[in-house]
Amino acid sequence: MKKIGYSFIIILTLILVSCSKSPQPIEFGLDNCKHCMMKISDERYGAELITQKGKIFKFDDMYCMKAFVEEQAYKSEDIHSLWLVDFEKKKELLSAEKSFLLENQELKSPMGSNTAAFASEEERQIQFNQHSGTLLLWKDYFKLN
Repeated sequence: MKKIGYSFIIILTLILVSCSKSPQPIEFGLDNCKHCMMKISDERYGAELITQKGKIFKFDDMYCMKAFVEEQAYKSEDIHSLWLVDFEKKKELLSAEKSFLLENQELKSPMGSNTAAFASEEERQIQFNQHSGTLLLWKDYFKLN
């Protein structure tokens, strides 16, 4: 009887974890980009899309996430949230909607968006002072490319 109880708890936990709408850490060097299928390897770049159903798609560059959304014809109501790797805090994900972007050819992202995401305007400004470029918000990036 105890085995059945433990099994039920384990199954319930797995179900709840698999339906989570929180971002999962990208396993750099192990995870593949859902769009281009390349290994996600540059810890300064990467992105995640989480659907309303809790399915998570990982990408090596925000360009790939944008292209995937457009090709799959995802509607905004199908998407729970979008996440970008923070350029300064490598590997950390931040909400795409709250991010501050800098586009510059010197940044050399994996798929050529050459756009980095930052958690604050101040962090972005430091990079802008070093590289110049175009200051963007996520909604601007989505419209530009």
